[in-house]
Amino acid sequence: MGQKIPFYVEYLCNELQDRVARNPQYSLRAFAKFLDIDASFLSKVMSRKKVLSLKKVDEIVEKLRLTEEERKKFILSIANEQKCASLTKVDNDLTSCD
Repeated sequence: MGQKIPFYVEYLCNELQDRVARNPQYSLRAFAKFLDIDASFLSKVMSRKKVLSLKKVDEIVEKLRLTEEERKKFILSIANEQKCASLTKVDNDLTSCD
C-alpha cells in the first residue's frame, strides 16, 4: 500500500479525534461499538493493516452521516485500497497505489 493515507482512514481517525476532544473518556472501543464493528478490527483499519469491506460501508456511512460527496470519496478510497491490497498479494511490484 502506498504512502498516502486513504480518505476513509483519515476520516475515521479525524472523527475519533473529534469525539475524544468533545469527551476525553471516549475511546476507540466506544467508536467501534458505535460503528458496530470489532475494536481490534477498527484499530487495524485505522493503521492500514486491514481494509473495510464494501458490505459494511453503507452502515458506517449512515452512522457517520456523511455528505454525498464524503460518501463517494469514502467508498472510492476503500475500493482503491482493496484493489491495491489484492494486487500486492499477487506481486508487490504490480502496485502504484499512492
